[in-house]
Amino acid sequence: MESIRRISTLLIALSLILPERSCVNAGQTEIHYPLSHADSVWSVAVIVALYMLPLVFLLFTRFRLALLAAGMAVVAAGLYFISYGATIFATQLLVGWYTYTLGAAAYLLASLVELKRMLVIRRIR
Repeated sequence: MESIRRISTLLIALSLILPERSCVNAGQTEIHYPLSHADSVWSVAVIVALYMLPLVFLLFTRFRLALLAAGMAVVAAGLYFISYGATIFATQLLVGWYTYTLGAAAYLLASLVELKRMLVIRRIR
């Protein structure tokens, strides 16, 4: 499961630079990237955090249970804001959306299995 989590975090981080969605405004097609409409340092920080925190959390080996729960929370928030939010505004979903959504879903499922394994081991002790 750890290898699935690692690959999925790389997919999530990669989707930061891929086109996410396209919209048609006044007959003109606009392609939107995750950082397309970031207008302040705070918005850039939040967007980058949603894409990069799961990868950063994997680098630490201490506090595994807390970091696993935090990573799951960040990915769940990203699934809501990025994956669901893009479907509302998009005319067409592009490769970045699919990459993020598949990577986030794989990360969340692998993390749930890992969480169950960690809790069972704690119960046995």
